[in-house]
Amino acid sequence: MNLGEDYSIRLLSPSDAINQFKTGDVAFQPLKTFLRNQALDFQQAGVAKTYVAATHENPAKILGFITLTASEVDIRQGYELQDCPYANRYDSLPAVKIARLATDSRYRGQGVGALLVSVALALAKDEIAERIGCRFLITDAKQAAICFYQSQGFTLLDTEENRLSPTPIMFLDLLTVD
Repeated sequence: MNLGEDYSIRLLSPSDAINQFKTGDVAFQPLKTFLRNQALDFQQAGVAKTYVAATHENPAKILGFITLTASEVDIRQGYELQDCPYANRYDSLPAVKIARLATDSRYRGQGVGALLVSVALALAKDEIAERIGCRFLITDAKQAAICFYQSQGFTLLDTEENRLSPTPIMFLDLLTVD
């Protein structure tokens, strides 16, 4: 499957076939529940935006989705900004958060999730950070997803509390990404 040829990325729409999305594993069921019950409400209320990978053949069919929201991250004990030491005095710094990310179980391993992360990175770096102060792209990764996020360039916030968390914070410093 190729972006542009077979599918595109766009905002979630009320006409999308949400109920046809398959998580494949009971551990991922909360992601479908969010997509089905809250994503559109969050989007309309300006709380979060959900982007979907949808096929050209069947535009309502969702291959995967990513939900983004404004956030902040406390990096004081796990990461230091060398280029702006004064910022290190603050309790937290601005971030865009990947609040949800899921690929339909029938399309896992085909690069849909990685593409959705690259879209989030491009939005955070090229759109948001260019217009307002925003230094990081972050996520609270499930333990099973840490390797995936590391393969996308994310770093685990290096504190003992974070390493032991069931959903540790991972981040990308937007100024260090090409």
